[in-house]
Amino acid sequence: MRRKRPRKRSDSGGTLLFRLCEFLVHSLVEHPEQVKIDRIEAERVDIFFLHIGKEDRGRILGKSGRTIGALRTFLEGVAARLDREVVVEILD
Repeated sequence: MRRKRPRKRSDSGGTLLFRLCEFLVHSLVEHPEQVKIDRIEAERVDIFFLHIGKEDRGRILGKSGRTIGALRTFLEGVAARLDREVVVEILD
């Protein structure tokens, strides 16, 4: 039996990470229209700057920073599979 080849993705790894970050952050907040994500993409590194409304900032941070920590860990795991690195920062 022949093994199937993995399908090639049309998106670059950075675009996939951006879309995933956007989806997760919008799912966590109550007002997704107030979320803005800026991205700096280098050769193998993506940096995401999250601009979150004041009333949703606590939802993204979580108790003792657990939610943002989990988001960073998840995105770092996905990035590692794509041979990339990711940094997520929350801005005022």
